[in-house]
Amino acid sequence: MTAAADGTPFDTGHPALAQLRRLTEISRALTYTTSLEQVTRLTVERGAELLGAAAAVLMLADGEGLLHVRAAHGVDDALVARFRAPLSDEVFGRLQGLLGVPDDCFVAVPLVVGGAVTGLVAVATRRASTGADETLLSALADQAAVALENARLGGEVRLEMEDRLRASEGATSAKDRALATLAHDIRTPLGAIQGYCELLEEEIYGPVNDRQRETLGRVRMSGRHLLSLLDNVMDMARLNAGVVQVSAEPVSLEEVAREAVHMLIPAADAKLQTLQLGRMADATVTADHARVRQILVNLIGNAVKFTSQDGSVSVTTAVTERGGRRWGEIRVADSGPGIAADERAAIFQPYYRSEGTAHAPGVGLGLAISRALVQEMGGELDLESEPGAGATFIIRLPLLYPAGPAPSSG
Repeated sequence: MTAAADGTPFDTGHPALAQLRRLTEISRALTYTTSLEQVTRLTVERGAELLGAAAAVLMLADGEGLLHVRAAHGVDDALVARFRAPLSDEVFGRLQGLLGVPDDCFVAVPLVVGGAVTGLVAVATRRASTGADETLLSALADQAAVALENARLGGEVRLEMEDRLRASEGATSAKDRALATLAHDIRTPLGAIQGYCELLEEEIYGPVNDRQRETLGRVRMSGRHLLSLLDNVMDMARLNAGVVQVSAEPVSLEEVAREAVHMLIPAADAKLQTLQLGRMADATVTADHARVRQILVNLIGNAVKFTSQDGSVSVTTAVTERGGRRWGEIRVADSGPGIAADERAAIFQPYYRSEGTAHAPGVGLGLAISRALVQEMGGELDLESEPGAGATFIIRLPLLYPAGPAPSSG
């Protein structure tokens, strides 16, 4: 018997079991590592140990699609310093040359975050590699990708908050920094939980029956919900720090409305609600497509959440004129309980939860983030509602075209 770095014994008579124990140890270490440099170094060092490899390299992509070696183990520093490659298939051949190994001793897997490849991990094994080696390295890469993203986000938010606090020592800024730091610290172990669920579902630790698989699915769904709440906290911190970037591009209101509605149809179906697109105007606005979709998903999601079973939610678009300006307009209307007059301003405040919605999941940031994003794009987010008569949220964004006269709107 030998022991892992933390003193945990494992049975070397069963190599597969020993590797899984090592993988668990590495995953645990990554969970509590918050520095980008530490995560990259830990990945290559422990990855080489995990596969009994002579060398290992971790590369991350920059904004131009070029890969850079961020950490290496068992590779000459002078060679590493000269190595750059595009994010393409060609990189594997060049990387194999950097590691100096034949085809059968080279294993490389991508780092994937949110469906996008952000880098890769490669090792030079001392013997001919197997499918099991690639599986183990892929499992390690999944954990490393989560840890790297958490480290990047955490560093980004910390820098934003430090800059903001240097400019203003107000209580709101201090609260934002504390919340952003807390969100990052919680996000890291949550990412690990998601990773462990994936390993269990892939039966790396042994067979999984149908009931266990169903339970793992529920754990992952709950984890994704918590991660979405943390993302809201991080978004609010960035908005308050004044560093959120939005693009100015042509956005078809009909297109973005259809995308958002299609995303929420399953949630509405689960409550036997009618969610549909109503009248669609041929309108294009100047805005950020992804941000408009994010806002709509939040507004439609709220409408579904707070509207009772068998209720209805509709989304329409129009061209209007208001305050001497022409706007592209999206309306999200529901048949829910409505919002009292004394709460219509308060619901756009961060962390506000009315008594009527206290039972629902969330932290009260969705509407505050939505209004702030609309304003960043030069628009307005308004509300029309009466208690017992539903609510209509109205997004207005600067109209790009059509250029003809618009109907008058209040």
